[in-house]
Amino acid sequence: MKNGTSQAILVTDLFRGDGPHHRIADAYVAMRCSRCATPVSDDAHLSTGGFLCPRCADLVV
Repeated sequence: MKNGTSQAILVTDLFRGDGPHHRIADAYVAMRCSRCATPVSDDAHLSTGGFLCPRCADLVV
């Protein structure tokens, strides 16, 4: 059960269209880092910080 402290976002939240995550949703669909636009694969990190490549995820943490 979620306790409200997680920084993760659900994919359904990305595509709902009523939140602040349009940039992240676009990056997710394009499979590109939302920070540096580098193509990503299964190693991407999805959180409120963005859809990030491993390098950017280390910087954002």
